[in-house]
Amino acid sequence: MLLDKNLIEKINLFENITKTKVKDLIEKEDKLIFILDYGEIIKIIVKKGKNIKTAENLMHKKIKVVEFNQDPLKFIKNFIYPIKPLSIDLKENIAGIKVEDRKSKGLLIGRDGKNLDELNNIAKRYYNLQVRIL
Repeated sequence: MLLDKNLIEKINLFENITKTKVKDLIEKEDKLIFILDYGEIIKIIVKKGKNIKTAENLMHKKIKVVEFNQDPLKFIKNFIYPIKPLSIDLKENIAGIKVEDRKSKGLLIGRDGKNLDELNNIAKRYYNLQVRIL
C-alpha cells in the first residue's frame, strides 16, 4: 500500500473528524473508500454518520466506509453492504456471491462493471482473491 501526501492528509482529516483508525484509503473519481480497522465502525454508527457528512463536505466527495475483517468473506459482505447476499462462497481463490434478484445483481456489477471491478481490486489487494457474481 503506497500512500502519497494527499491521501495521508485525507486519512488524517477523516481520523480526526470520526475518531477512528483508518487501515487504507482508496480514492476514486467520484468517491473515497475508507477501510477502517476491525472494530472501528461502531464509532461511526454511534454518531449516526454525522461525522461522515462533515467529512464529505470538507473533502467534496462521497465517502464509503468499510470495516476490515481478516475473514475475506466477512470483508466482502461488509464491502457490498447494504446489498444482502444469499451466500458468499470461497473456492480456489474465487469468492462467489449469490444474490436474490436482478436489481441486487445489477447494483453489485454497476454501470460498465465499475462496482465489480472495484470489489475485485480490493479482494485481490488484501486476499489475492477474484470475485464473481453468481
